[in-house]
Amino acid sequence: MAISFAKDIKPLFTPTDQTHMEFMLDLWSYDDVKENAEGILDSVSNGRMPPDNPWAADKVDIFKRWIQDGCQP
Repeated sequence: MAISFAKDIKPLFTPTDQTHMEFMLDLWSYDDVKENAEGILDSVSNGRMPPDNPWAADKVDIFKRWIQDGCQP
């Protein structure tokens, strides 16, 4: 099953996450997330993002697989 930004990745980011990061990028924008995917992966893998509620391992894995599969829209 292919992982897509619209169906699987965008919902991982809460409205609070989006608001906190809007000074740097739009977490609800496919282009912004694709362009910054490796940095986002590093941050969520190390628990630095989101600061108030770090992602569980299954969410990090979904994001990682999305990157590995070519960042499908």
